[in-house]
Amino acid sequence: MKPDLPLAQGRLRPIAKLDLAALKALLHDGEVRRFVCDDEILPDPVLADLIAQSDARDTQGLGLWVIETAGGHIAGVAGLHPVTAPLDAAPETAGGIEPIIVLAPEYWGRGLACAALGALVAHGFKTLKLDRIVGAVDEPNTRSHAMMQRVGFTAVGRTQGPAHTLILYALNAGER
Repeated sequence: MKPDLPLAQGRLRPIAKLDLAALKALLHDGEVRRFVCDDEILPDPVLADLIAQSDARDTQGLGLWVIETAGGHIAGVAGLHPVTAPLDAAPETAGGIEPIIVLAPEYWGRGLACAALGALVAHGFKTLKLDRIVGAVDEPNTRSHAMMQRVGFTAVGRTQGPAHTLILYALNAGER
């Protein structure tokens, strides 16, 4: 099973089936959906499948975690998983492991997303012994570009995503 990952402002805990309602509320928020899920509202069976896929990746140390504040509130979701189709087609990121950070708007600007990304990167390099972590950010998503750069990722290319051009990022073990 994936471990809890501590944050100064809370923790990342493995997502569970009982988190389905919170995941739905998060991913159905219009501001969140803008750069996640390509502005599509995902139906409940798809959301339940995301949690099931996370459970299936537990033995690899991959999957989804809930971003939980020190007060026990669910602020978002974070994860590590194999790259999705657009990244797998790009030579700079093909076959890699990528992070995902989804934070509710009321928690934006507090450093929580950056802390969650840092915890995922540390888990990926120290526990999972990954050599490299890659990612992608929709070109107009300035907040996420800043977060990736603060954690140490470097832009390595571009590819077309479903809704926007994606800026590709990479971070090698030992660079952080």
